[in-house]
Amino acid sequence: MTSATVFAAVFAVLFASHVWADHCWQTDSWAAAKGRPEPEDNGPTAAESWRALLAHVTVYHLVMAVMLAVTAALLDLPISWAGVAAGIGFSAVSHGFWDRRWPVKAWMVLTGSSEFAKNPQGRYSVDQAQHVFCLWVSALLITLV
Repeated sequence: MTSATVFAAVFAVLFASHVWADHCWQTDSWAAAKGRPEPEDNGPTAAESWRALLAHVTVYHLVMAVMLAVTAALLDLPISWAGVAAGIGFSAVSHGFWDRRWPVKAWMVLTGSSEFAKNPQGRYSVDQAQHVFCLWVSALLITLV
């Protein structure tokens, strides 16, 4: 099996697990609290926000790990434990970073999209794009490490 084939299979699993876990396994309360609002907002406390983020990232990556393990076993994918740890580890850190929400807004302002950053759908679209980019990096790590 070529590295390109393994990468394609791994990326497909990571993308499918992302879509499923990020949308179907996340509670309303986690989604509302994980990106702690600005200090002047009346929202969750910092501790509540970090707990929501940790819960979401944990469940998300458990779903990812199970789907990857099932696929690797059924397709006999030649991936290593070190690669899986590196890829899922990178995904967990990057997912948690982007889900704090301020990094998405900062990215949008930096790249000249400050008006689009005011639109909730705009922020959601960039958030999802950042997650998919990070899944690409994770798939490379899983394939090559």
